[in-house]
Amino acid sequence: MCFACLIPLLVAGGSLAGIDTPVTAQVILAWDASGEFGPQTPGTRTAGWQEAIDRCVATGRDLYVKGGWGGRKAIYNVSETIHLPPTQDFRIDGGVYVLNWTGSADDPAKDLMTIDSTMNGEYHFGIFVYGGAGAALRIRPERPVPIDGFAVVVETAITSQGLADPAPFTPGERKAGSGLILDGSKAPITCSRFDFIGGILNFRTCVESRGSFVQNHFNCLHLHTNAHNSTLFALGPGSSQNVFDLAIGVDQGAEHVRGIDVSGRNNTFRINTRGGFPRGSDLLLESSASGNRFEIIHGKQDFNAAEFITDRADRPDNRVAWVGATPGILNLPVPAGGLTYTQRLYPASVRVQGEGVSAAKLIRGPDAAELAGPGEISLEPGDQLRIETAKPATLRVIPRM
Repeated sequence: MCFACLIPLLVAGGSLAGIDTPVTAQVILAWDASGEFGPQTPGTRTAGWQEAIDRCVATGRDLYVKGGWGGRKAIYNVSETIHLPPTQDFRIDGGVYVLNWTGSADDPAKDLMTIDSTMNGEYHFGIFVYGGAGAALRIRPERPVPIDGFAVVVETAITSQGLADPAPFTPGERKAGSGLILDGSKAPITCSRFDFIGGILNFRTCVESRGSFVQNHFNCLHLHTNAHNSTLFALGPGSSQNVFDLAIGVDQGAEHVRGIDVSGRNNTFRINTRGGFPRGSDLLLESSASGNRFEIIHGKQDFNAAEFITDRADRPDNRVAWVGATPGILNLPVPAGGLTYTQRLYPASVRVQGEGVSAAKLIRGPDAAELAGPGEISLEPGDQLRIETAKPATLRVIPRM
């Protein structure tokens, strides 16, 4: 039988080889009672979301969520957590709408939405508005996907118009609550894409990664806050080999805001900052941070790494580049007897100036080289220069791109 002959049968909801075919390829969830599910669904506490997802699981269909022009009517009020079970080859699509949390404001177990394992998923969400003590969106693979039979988030794309606190223009401290939690503590989140178009804002912690978060692409076009004592992005020690593209900033003079707080390794970041952070708080490198690469884009006429970065990393191999002015030349005192200088964050050309310098040794990883003469020495992040001198001297450090 030719494919053209099958079309009327499929459209009419007929069967092929004994397999029942649904009338539509998607379950329709609508705020205005025009779909199969919505706020009018009997007994719902999720504006029809959970019931629609359960129908998708039962009938093998995707989900379409209706949005609407103007942003004032397409609102789904949710008082109970929406759970997406383990899925494979599943898609949620739709317009732009608001998922508005009306449930408990102080129960940390009450998230707005949780996503379990997913493989080859595509999720296009609207705007999450959440003022609870849990998370607006928690991605936590625990149970196995239905076909391949193991727990994972992999080869999945998640897009949202944004996550926000319900008081976006009211400054002040948020005592609890997160925007997005990427929780790979039970099973990995890997090889997936996360795109937040309209921003993540005004949570105690806007984004946090836990456990295994590896080889993903994460983009947020506007990661910002007006909440005192908050953190924009806390990247845990199990996060590695990811690519991040982030635009960050502080609103309305919020105090003690931490920008990108990194404990992971071997990640690549592009950070476009409009500032407002305390000195050294746009980017914080914690003790376990290593091998990360950062490109900082800023608008200042002069670049001073200390204004942007706090470096507490045990290993000196994190690397920073910048779009903007080049840092100034440093002149560091070398006491009589000598010192060991470690180059951190960016490459530099150095020169030892003064009488009495008897030896200089370049140490790079397990290798060492004795240096002769007073010429310039090129150092990469992580390199050490061991200087021996009978008299005080000066080490001139010239940063380079």
